[in-house]
Amino acid sequence: MPVYAQDSGYIQTIDADMVGSIARYLGAGRMNDEKELDKAAGIVLNKKIGEKVETGEIVAYIHTNEESKVIGSTKNLEDAFKISKRKITTLPRIIEVM
Repeated sequence: MPVYAQDSGYIQTIDADMVGSIARYLGAGRMNDEKELDKAAGIVLNKKIGEKVETGEIVAYIHTNEESKVIGSTKNLEDAFKISKRKITTLPRIIEVM
């Protein structure tokens, strides 16, 4: 199920805690060893912080075997993306070791 950008601009932040919680809710993660993982469930992020996005553009995909979880998960994942009208400057995430 695709998740669409609600505004045009630049990806300012992506709430990693929210993304993780949604993935766990879909069955891709678990809080304890008793629950079985759903190997078909998960989230694919199509955009990174700082990237330009247009309204209606796909920013992520939700994968799940449980159709009842799609609507709420989609809305929550839309909310995890904060979009700014101003260009975002990002620093490299890799630290060079010498």
